[in-house]
Amino acid sequence: MTRMSSDRPNAMLVFFHCGTNNGYSITMWEHVFWQMALNVVGSPQRIHFAYSTMDNGWPKNLEQGANVIQFDSRDGRPESLAKIADYIRKHNIDIAMGFDQPVWRPAYKTLRAAGIKSFLSYWGAPMSSLNHGWKLLAKKIEVSLSRYQPDFYIFQNKGMSDTATHGRGVPASHSIICPSGVNTDRYRPDDSKPFYAHEALGIPRERRIVHYSGHMEVRKGIHVIMGAAKELVEKRGRKDVHFVLVGNKDGVEKPFLELLKDSPALGHVTFGGYRADVNDLLRSAYLGVIATTGWDSFPVSGMEMAATGLPMIVSNLPGVNEMVVPGVTGERFEPGNPVALADAVVGYIDDPEKRARHARGARDRMVNTMTTQHLIDRLTNICLGAWRGQLDGTKPLPQLFKSPPRPEPAT
Repeated sequence: MTRMSSDRPNAMLVFFHCGTNNGYSITMWEHVFWQMALNVVGSPQRIHFAYSTMDNGWPKNLEQGANVIQFDSRDGRPESLAKIADYIRKHNIDIAMGFDQPVWRPAYKTLRAAGIKSFLSYWGAPMSSLNHGWKLLAKKIEVSLSRYQPDFYIFQNKGMSDTATHGRGVPASHSIICPSGVNTDRYRPDDSKPFYAHEALGIPRERRIVHYSGHMEVRKGIHVIMGAAKELVEKRGRKDVHFVLVGNKDGVEKPFLELLKDSPALGHVTFGGYRADVNDLLRSAYLGVIATTGWDSFPVSGMEMAATGLPMIVSNLPGVNEMVVPGVTGERFEPGNPVALADAVVGYIDDPEKRARHARGARDRMVNTMTTQHLIDRLTNICLGAWRGQLDGTKPLPQLFKSPPRPEPAT
């Protein structure tokens, strides 16, 4: 890429594909992108956040004085395009970071014409299914003809990056891998509350808790966890295990509990709902599990479990399987196989020393390479590297910036 005339951008636009205050996941990214943008442009007054709608009010995680606008890159109406163009020119914005922005959107041409010189897209999901042959060739042609697309696409791991290069036809040099991060101060081991979850959820203390946090969509494999519970309790007679799943609301757990009807396993499964005490629940858990059967990325919930010192048992699917280092921080199992999941759980319950080793490995991996600050620094380097023409997805990230240690945010 052509090196920019200035060493740093003047002002930055960060725009989301969703509206304000839409849930927990956006909270983390608002903090991360704000700190990254502050590193890149050097002043809060030069940071501009945009959301597709503001129906849920002012973003609660940003200061009232922050620059916030409504902008949806999917909106191709002339009046909307003119409004964002005027805003970019007025504030001399020359770099943009979009969340989950694909190869083409109606507003891209306007962004470029108004003054955006460097445009990056951060992806929290796979871009495409994998393609081959003529279909992949057609995708590559489509990408090459998209003149105003992002300069780089940023993914959390190789599995997700492959969905861009081998699914959408994005050149490998434009697909950047940037591991995510977790607040390792908030999510950490703490022996002072060894039975917090047991007491909060009414679980007998002698049971080892296997924890899941996250969405309850079918692709997340909740039915596999139910199958493992039946295998362990009903078929193997294990009374020393209990599955805790949090993140359910509006009765979404009912079809999964129906799978355990008339089974003794029903008394060994608890759906905890949406909770503010997940960090405390994790400290009294024994294992973490992600049983995805469809697509998945690099779930923050999994990183929270690992940071708390829980060995992870995850489906061996591209993307999510990178949550663990097998034999060091956790284990992988055959996707959709509840017996294999049950075997992995028993392998840890019956071998406390293995559990302890992998617990240390999981925590160490998060602390040493995947804190929120690691993520902010990596994103800063990506933005500055792109701006200065020094970024290439086939090479290691340029070491342009490293912030001094800062305390993690409380929430």
